[in-house]
Amino acid sequence: MNYENDLYISWDEFQDRCVMLAHTIREQGHDFDKILCVTRGGIFPTGIISRELNIKRIENVGIEAYGGPKGQSLKAPKFLKDAHPEFLENALVIEDLVDTGSTLKFLKPHTKNCYFVAVFAKPEGADQLDMYQKAVPQDTWVRFPWDTRRRYVDPIVK
Repeated sequence: MNYENDLYISWDEFQDRCVMLAHTIREQGHDFDKILCVTRGGIFPTGIISRELNIKRIENVGIEAYGGPKGQSLKAPKFLKDAHPEFLENALVIEDLVDTGSTLKFLKPHTKNCYFVAVFAKPEGADQLDMYQKAVPQDTWVRFPWDTRRRYVDPIVK
């Protein structure tokens, strides 16, 4: 995968997009009583969306699909942690980002009647989702706030 651009997302923007996604889920008449969170990235939107939709039954499934020195190399997905079977049916499934869709293609055969959402989606993976909040170009690496840190930068002239 060749990522030519970076998109830096602040905590505030991420929270706002999660809240907007929750509103859209609700406005479209969806009503869930449980969430299946795809970890690790899905942890963050799950916390926000579960609060907004007042869903307290949450489970996670761990899937690894990226590796390499900077975590940007796609590899064959594998389970790191299985989910409790009751969360594989009629659940809201939450991801932070869908890139190529390989993670959800791997997960979907293990689920039944689930609704798949992500905060961000790229063209190659968007068809794996029922809903997403923002489209991102395929060649862009999304830099989430939990992957970056703010720091002081000296002025040019002191």
